[in-house]
Amino acid sequence: MFEVISLSFAFFFGLAVRQIGLPPLVGFLAAGFAIHAVGPTLGLPDEADAFLDHVSHLGVLLLLFTVGLKLKLGQLAQPQVLGGALVHSGVSTALYSCGLHFFLGLDWSTALLLGVVLS
Repeated sequence: MFEVISLSFAFFFGLAVRQIGLPPLVGFLAAGFAIHAVGPTLGLPDEADAFLDHVSHLGVLLLLFTVGLKLKLGQLAQPQVLGGALVHSGVSTALYSCGLHFFLGLDWSTALLLGVVLS
């Protein structure tokens, strides 16, 4: 019964958000945050955690799929997008590598490799 109520809540929340001009996905996400925040105070059953975990993973999967469908490869080749991605990757690699070297005592080659992976 909990599954039906929570999915209905998310559906109606998505419809309500759509009425004010926002995408329904915003309503679905807000409903998920609300159910997660209020869940412990409502005394949800133990199987609710597993259900919410599966539904949240499915939601993220569908979100990424939708973004992939709307993404045009030409948009990624724009100089500002490519430059921003390269700067972000370079700065992240440098910060992670320095942190791994100085805080964990890894040698520079290992720290640099892990810095690239983490960025």
